[in-house]
Amino acid sequence: MNLIGRTVLDIYVVEQELGKGAMGTVYLGRHAKLKRKVAIKVMHEHLTGELVLLERFRREGMLASKLNHINVVSVLDVGETSDRKPVMVMEYAKGTSLAALMDAGPVPVERMLLLLKQILRGLDHAHSVGLIHRDLKPDNVILTGGDLGDEVARIVDFGIAVLRTPDESIGGGRLTASGMIVGTPQYMAPEQAKAEPADHRADLYALGIIMYEMISGITPFDGTAMEVALHKIDKDPPPFTERAPHVVVDRVLEAYMRVLLARDPARRPATAQAALEVLELYERDRLAAGSVLGIIDVDRAAEMISLPGPHR
Repeated sequence: MNLIGRTVLDIYVVEQELGKGAMGTVYLGRHAKLKRKVAIKVMHEHLTGELVLLERFRREGMLASKLNHINVVSVLDVGETSDRKPVMVMEYAKGTSLAALMDAGPVPVERMLLLLKQILRGLDHAHSVGLIHRDLKPDNVILTGGDLGDEVARIVDFGIAVLRTPDESIGGGRLTASGMIVGTPQYMAPEQAKAEPADHRADLYALGIIMYEMISGITPFDGTAMEVALHKIDKDPPPFTERAPHVVVDRVLEAYMRVLLARDPARRPATAQAALEVLELYERDRLAAGSVLGIIDVDRAAEMISLPGPHR
């Protein structure tokens, strides 16, 4: 069924196709009365017979409708097409993906910090209403605005999000079978690679991988999806000297990234807000942030320490 030019949910006019994902096709549309642009996601027809996937798609809309934050794209409406394909209507975020930005190579530090802080604010909001993304990656971050001062990072696609605590009003529970690995191998946390329960700190690990890639222009591990997932279980991301020897990075920032990338979730920041506070501290006082992260600035220490002369 060609949806271009048709009206879905009685009020949204489908105008053009924007792209296809694993779960569905996304169209540009507009509210027939308000003329407001929207993004309309329609589930692929061949998936509508898969009951778990069908329920996951519907849950995505219900879960994301809880979100209301500038750094998160939220859902405006849900329902079905006339031929009973699930439909989700979202805010239209016009911009480019973080992945497209990173395709050009390493991201300048100032811009990286700006984007990381915004993503952390979006994650903190999602986590505060009980949502874990579980598939945070550059493709799922849209950059809107223009110049450095007004660029806004917005997290999209909570398609495999889960509630931190079951909510009976929307069914609760997980929508993945026990033992199923969910997420994108390059960005998933070690606990996801082991098909173990994952909490909000899995999103912080994914952000650590994104930061690694923003600094170096390359992801930490090579190989097939399975090989990368297995590397996550028993290896820390290799140092930049190994993967990108040309990269020069502030060791305080690298230490911060390593905390996000701790294989043990208990060693990562307790919350996105806690991670954000360290990053903001770094911008105000690099040495104080280094102290929090267990890094000693040798050069500054040498300046401050006066060794006693020989006894006479």
